Amino acid sequence: MQSFLYKALGTVLGACKEVLHIQEKLLQHLEEANAEKPSEAQMELDSRRAHATRSALILAHGSLALRASKEQLLARLEGDIVGNILLLYSCSCRDLQNTLALLQSITNFSSAFQAVGDSACFNPSLKSKLLEILTDLLKKYYLGTPVSPVPLKVVLALEQLSKLKPSVGTKDMCDMLILCCKSIVTYPSAEMMLKIRKSQQAAQYLQLLQTSLKALGRLMVVLLETETTSGFFQNIVHRSMTSDNMWERKRALQTFSQLLAACEEHGRGGACKHFGSLVGLLVPLMCDPMPTSRQLAVTCLSSLLQIQAKATNRVIQTGDIGSLCEGLNDCSTVCQLQTSSKIARIVCRSFSLEHTIDFMMAIKDTFRKAKGMRVRAAGKWMITFLQMYGKDICRDLDLSPIIYILRSCISSMKHSTFMPFLCQAVAILTRCHANITIDSFFHQL
Repeated sequence: MQSFLYKALGTVLGACKEVLHIQEKLLQHLEEANAEKPSEAQMELDSRRAHATRSALILAHGSLALRASKEQLLARLEGDIVGNILLLYSCSCRDLQNTLALLQSITNFSSAFQAVGDSACFNPSLKSKLLEILTDLLKKYYLGTPVSPVPLKVVLALEQLSKLKPSVGTKDMCDMLILCCKSIVTYPSAEMMLKIRKSQQAAQYLQLLQTSLKALGRLMVVLLETETTSGFFQNIVHRSMTSDNMWERKRALQTFSQLLAACEEHGRGGACKHFGSLVGLLVPLMCDPMPTSRQLAVTCLSSLLQIQAKATNRVIQTGDIGSLCEGLNDCSTVCQLQTSSKIARIVCRSFSLEHTIDFMMAIKDTFRKAKGMRVRAAGKWMITFLQMYGKDICRDLDLSPIIYILRSCISSMKHSTFMPFLCQAVAILTRCHANITIDSFFHQL
């Protein structure tokens, strides 16, 4: 063990670019040693120095993995490197310094193992253990100190660990991603941080937050390559995109736009399976109080339309949407709503009737949770959709589920804002097919 540690230290020092800095620290460490003190004379460190030494050794093991040859890595990784890292961490006090050292080492040895080639397979039980540690750390730091770098480091470690075969189970990774979103997206707003922190600390926090959001987006893109279930898209960011806090909605949109852009680039059509629900989720955000959120919502819609076009081999004109974005920047809510309605007519042309129920359910969710202009935007889109497809819906679909959705909106109504939209929706369906609409409506009384 001692021989291995000396080799590890030598390898790390040899790869270090700042040799003078390391030399200075080593000399300082030796000069400060007190040979007359029993604990140090017997090669025992006091708790503070022992704590720092463990942290350094954890980092050294991770760095060693990056410098090892393929043969050395495959032979030593599980026992000598990962095993010793976990042993050192279990013996430490698990404060911020040791936690960050652990996360950096997980990132390093995962990256090193991934680099040796696809033929290598990481130990599944060890991978599960590492994921369990990462999950526990996220739970520990969730809603903790806002400026803590731990959630970011966990996401970076997950990004590398997720690239290793075999892939993580869908449920486990979904749970982990939801926890990552909670830990990063739900951070306090910039305004709140400026009130409770000094300006310099607030600036550091904002920089950390932006880096964390980008890392979260990259993690989702990595998982996109192995994810096979159709529920991936709507399960991860749904809660944050419907949050009452506008800054959480903005952060969720930032991450979601990265994910959809990756889907568009790599030709992944999984989002099309939930086209209706995703459109319904994005609709109210085009009239969000935050201008950035409004623009991000349109960006997401454009990506979604392109994905839909590739998956269905159809040509979809999205240029008009881009030209309308300027209207969403207008301070007038009336102008925003008019622009949203124009975009609705463009997007609804790409709808397939099979997405009707999903779209209506998402609109219902907005009616139930949202307020103000977001509700109005959702109502306008619903009316536009029914005006365009009312006759087709009555002819080709069972109308009962749609009537049920409209009735459930009325029964769970908390605000009167959307009542005119519901009345207009029923009127449209009645004009298209009076008997079916009336029978379905009263059958559910």
